[in-house]
Amino acid sequence: MTDGTRWEMEIRAMLTRPIPPASEGLSNDARPALLALSILMDRISAMPRADRDDLFELLEEWRGSERPEERESIRRAMEEILGQARPTYRELPGGEGQPMPGGLSRWAQGVGGRLRAARERAGLSQAQLAERAGLTQSHVSRLENAEHSPTRLTLEKLARALGVAAEGLDPSEE
Repeated sequence: MTDGTRWEMEIRAMLTRPIPPASEGLSNDARPALLALSILMDRISAMPRADRDDLFELLEEWRGSERPEERESIRRAMEEILGQARPTYRELPGGEGQPMPGGLSRWAQGVGGRLRAARERAGLSQAQLAERAGLTQSHVSRLENAEHSPTRLTLEKLARALGVAAEGLDPSEE
């Protein structure tokens, strides 16, 4: 097995493995790195196969390079490939403007209530929380009002911004 094949297999395995909650056992300095890694893994998994293959090939070239200027050139090429990958979104059951199914709706209401209570305890406005979490105020409002259900990544961003555990915002964690 070549090094390129081994690296590709390892990265593919990482893309399919669930990520443990970000707050478990990590220092405050390591948490942003984990968030960046989760975003990167999401982008790589959404890429067309040809782009992923190019990225893995560049990664191998970067590992084998010893010259700083060559590494910098490879890094820029990798950034170009990663910059093309856009996050993908899927429609929630019920579609735009239609109510969520019962269980999802109850969960979103539970999250919204917990989020609002935690935000108010922290003395933050929706706009302040949104800024700290890297979200828009309107998105925070829709989450608090259970108009949308958050992803795990969004829950983690909000929890980090509030200084609480993500599990505390998720009613299914009880």
